[in-house]
Amino acid sequence: MGRILVVDDERSIRITVKAFLEADGHQVATAEDSETALDILKNTPIDVVLTDIILPRISGVDLLRQIRKMFPEVQVVMMTGEPTLETASESLRFGAMDYLQKPVTKNDILKSVRNAAHVRQLNDEKRRLEEENRKYVDRLEQLVSERTCALAESENALRQRAEELTILNRLAREVNAGMTVDTAVRAGLHEITMAVRPDLAIVFLLEENTLKPNWLLPEEATKTWQPDVAHRVGECLCGLAVAEDNPVYSADILTDRRCTLEECKKAGFSSFVALPLKSGTEFLGVLGLASEQPRDFNQSGPFLEALATELSIGLKKNLLYEQLQQHAMELQGSISRIKEGEAERLLLQGQLQQAQKMEAIGTLASGIAHDFNNILGAVLGYAELAALETTDGSSLRKHLEMVMSAAYRAKDLVRQILAFSRQSNEERKPINVAHITKEVLKFMRASLPATIDIRGRIEPVAGNIFADPTQIHQIIMNLCTNAHHAMREHGGVLEVSLASVHVDENQASNHPELKAGPYVRLTVNDTGQGMDEQILARIFDPYFTTKEKGVGTGLGLAVVHGIVTKYGGCVVVESTPGKGSRFDLYFPAIQEAELPALVEKEEMPRGKERILFIDDEQPLIEIGRQMLVRLGYEVVSTSSSIDGLNQFLADPGRFDLVISDMTMPNITGDVLAKKIMEIDPRVPIILCTGFSERISEAQARSLGISALLMKPLGMRSLAKTVRSALDSKRVDESQITTDSKIVASSS
Repeated sequence: MGRILVVDDERSIRITVKAFLEADGHQVATAEDSETALDILKNTPIDVVLTDIILPRISGVDLLRQIRKMFPEVQVVMMTGEPTLETASESLRFGAMDYLQKPVTKNDILKSVRNAAHVRQLNDEKRRLEEENRKYVDRLEQLVSERTCALAESENALRQRAEELTILNRLAREVNAGMTVDTAVRAGLHEITMAVRPDLAIVFLLEENTLKPNWLLPEEATKTWQPDVAHRVGECLCGLAVAEDNPVYSADILTDRRCTLEECKKAGFSSFVALPLKSGTEFLGVLGLASEQPRDFNQSGPFLEALATELSIGLKKNLLYEQLQQHAMELQGSISRIKEGEAERLLLQGQLQQAQKMEAIGTLASGIAHDFNNILGAVLGYAELAALETTDGSSLRKHLEMVMSAAYRAKDLVRQILAFSRQSNEERKPINVAHITKEVLKFMRASLPATIDIRGRIEPVAGNIFADPTQIHQIIMNLCTNAHHAMREHGGVLEVSLASVHVDENQASNHPELKAGPYVRLTVNDTGQGMDEQILARIFDPYFTTKEKGVGTGLGLAVVHGIVTKYGGCVVVESTPGKGSRFDLYFPAIQEAELPALVEKEEMPRGKERILFIDDEQPLIEIGRQMLVRLGYEVVSTSSSIDGLNQFLADPGRFDLVISDMTMPNITGDVLAKKIMEIDPRVPIILCTGFSERISEAQARSLGISALLMKPLGMRSLAKTVRSALDSKRVDESQITTDSKIVASSS
């Protein structure tokens, strides 16, 4: 394969790309900057350079420019994690082979490098052929010059050989008129037979170390001699002509010991001459002439050798033409691949634009999540506080519990929004698909027009699966939305069914993704316009859509297929144009025992410690303060992070715990936590957030923060988290005291 130089200032990328390329059979060198890369290029033959655009000191584009000046034959593939139109246009203007956007997949890297290495090989071969053709032309000119000089020196010789030259010229014209080796051989043998009048003329072509018969005249000679056995170089008369690089004349092949093949002796010929066909130092084959009667071919040896030379020139020309045709076809294939690469680049550009749109949606979703969770915090908090003022079983308690249930459902809705914008983590757990399906159908009945008849056939005991409820909700919504789009003009029936099925070995063999066993089958069936086979073959391709521009992204079914496959299931699609479509989704079923058991409500833990509570939302401050006071704690609250920090600075020992919002003006929660821990690292800190890109639970732990609570805050989860943080502090302090006593006793 090729010799590749990978240039990137990130060591991990160099190591990864090098591993990909070496596994593909390439020889790979690496460099961390442009200066090192140029030194390697000066001392090591390189076919392809794969370089990052953003490099220290000398950029990738400047490196490309220097490579074009110093090593024009080296192919260059550009990579970047921050693509711009300027860097792309500059890269292509300076002759970059390809322009890849990070993150780059293994297949993209291998495909681009293979294309570049192949183009390098084609260019090298082209230069070699041009040089060889130049040598051939020089040699031809030299022969013509030598022949012209020889003819000029002797007018008498010119007259004597006028007829021979006429024959030679005609031979040259005929063999060069053809476009293939076979036509050149046939035309050449015809002219030689007409000029020399042998009883047999035959051409052997050299392939590796073997002479294989190509054509013989007259064709009737095949009745007496069929040279089926190939001659080896150095064997018999024809093989000796190649081995000795000289014509071999035999007055009588029956008595000539050099003729070692019995089939030649049995052919009925007497005299024979074998003339090597060569172009420069390259042997092309052998021209053989035979006579049934004794004949001294040696008398006309120079003429016969000239005939062989002209035939060789024509053969070489046609061989070169055939090779050039082959290379042209390969080059055309390379051009086609380059065009395909350009088309793929445009596709990637479109995907990038789509990704930017999704990023904008994600930013909007995060803002909505933060504000909406704060609103839900007030609703849920006051509902819980109000519920504490009521008696069990009262109608008011039931009403408040419905409010709290709705608030928790709204919380889940926020999580679904974040999941759609790819800003929340997947949370798999045992779930009952029937409940989610009924919720979606209820929503669809309220959303879709009356022209669409929605029918649900949900088995109450269809079974449970292990999945993320948000993703299952997303799957059903996507399929129902697509069904609505297929029926929006003329209406129709949308049927959603859920059933427990068992897949046997025969069914599993038809769908490699499935294994024999129990499954939950979700079916979405519509009576819309349907799809033909061409559309069916592409429905799961990312960004493929049949909807008009601005209506569909082409991501819905790709997401559905990806989620179902990830869960170990499969999607089976049936569709008939004009009749509708049916989607069967198979999810591996789990046993009922695998669902989490219901836990009876336990008493909320309480305490008497002093807590500093900080949040920039006044309603949330009041709710948090009342919850903590009801749990027995003494609470100091403030809506300013700066005021909260000043209160802690005034008397650090006053507070046993700090609870702070994450997103606040002036000082954010994580920065405030660092400042407090610098003052007193023993004080536990709890951060609360409706949504934050700045910090995750793992990051919070690594900073020494005791817990990260997601808004809206429930009183029970708040009570447990506060008690856990305070108890952990008590354990840590007792451990420190024990360690101090041990040190004191040992000293």
